[in-house]
Amino acid sequence: MPRLLQYRANSVIYFEGDVAEKVFLLQEGSVKLLHVDIESGKDVSELLSKGEFFGVKSALGHYPREEDAIVVQDSTTLAFSVSEFEELATKNAHLIIKMLKVFSTQMRRTHKQVASLMNNVESQNQTPEDGLYQLGKFYFKNKKYVYTRHIYTKYLTYYPRGVYTDAVQADLNAVVSFIARYGDGEGVKPDVDVPVGDPLEEIVSAANPDSANRYNEAMNLIAYKSYMPACQVLKKLVDEGDPEFAPKSSFEIGRCLFLMGKYNECAKYYAQMLAKHPKHASVGEAFFFIGQSHEKAGHETLAVTFYKKSLAAVNDKDDAVYINAVRALRRLEEEVHG
Repeated sequence: MPRLLQYRANSVIYFEGDVAEKVFLLQEGSVKLLHVDIESGKDVSELLSKGEFFGVKSALGHYPREEDAIVVQDSTTLAFSVSEFEELATKNAHLIIKMLKVFSTQMRRTHKQVASLMNNVESQNQTPEDGLYQLGKFYFKNKKYVYTRHIYTKYLTYYPRGVYTDAVQADLNAVVSFIARYGDGEGVKPDVDVPVGDPLEEIVSAANPDSANRYNEAMNLIAYKSYMPACQVLKKLVDEGDPEFAPKSSFEIGRCLFLMGKYNECAKYYAQMLAKHPKHASVGEAFFFIGQSHEKAGHETLAVTFYKKSLAAVNDKDDAVYINAVRALRRLEEEVHG
């Protein structure tokens, strides 16, 4: 039987790249689908109406999600397994016809975009290598770091000795650092001038190339939601005690626990980490994740305590952690006071 699922506003039903096992039907509320236009590279938002299905193509095709599904207003959905949806479709011919019309429109739009892209490449005398590099640079400049990582990784796969290989590798090292510290789309603080490229690469290489490579490997695994393999790599780095990468790896293990939904373990882990290393560089962010973990577990009072600890530890109103902690406190206060 299909499952009835309820989501709060601003929550996420699924992310692009997630494993697609369910088809969803929007019953109440509002949901938007976000994806990147392949021609312009810009984010495109599609607002769904009540009674619309979504996540159909990826689930039926058994490939990763092609978009993010974000809840705009509190919503109720029905989640079908693939077999349940197929059974429903075989009994409702009008549903099949409706889906075919939607898919046909999407295919025509995609075909036009691809044709336009190919024409632009030809008119500018760009090679496929040029086009791939420029697309990566576009995402990098617009602080879409997960997309940048994906494009640059493809570039290095196809052009390991290409014209832009050195530049791509340098930017990729910076991207890994930005994703690890700020997440996708945040970037560095406006008042901090971080030179992208060789300075960061030189620092990483000078410290311990093997540790740097394994740390980057772990960050790649996290970006693709392979949290347990990432933890295994990070644990070894912690055990080896590299002065630069052990503290970073220690923090990232806690973040992996949170991303896996192991909120109690995450809170305990960070508490133990801070007991051993009270002056850890990411103490404010660790407090924030403890607060998040308590909130997810339904312990609002403890969550408030640790959000306030996070604010006190960061003490920089322009810092992303400080901003997120303030937002979390306001959200809890609004829930308490109705």
